[in-house]
Amino acid sequence: MSAPDHAIEAEAVGYFAVKVGSDTAGYLARDTDNPSLWRVMNPGREFMGRYHDLEAAAAFLAAWFGAEEQDRS
Repeated sequence: MSAPDHAIEAEAVGYFAVKVGSDTAGYLARDTDNPSLWRVMNPGREFMGRYHDLEAAAAFLAAWFGAEEQDRS
């Protein structure tokens, strides 16, 4: 499954929201213990994992969000 169209929007320094349309798919933040990693969080800001690449992390969240939306319909 490929990631749906999504956007990365800055919320604060080192903290981003991933949007799919007008919905928030989740959040990305620099890992405080290892700044070369990005913390991936769902819309409720629950930790989901870490990624080295911001774009890959955003694509993961968008794909996860799309799959969750399909499950709800």
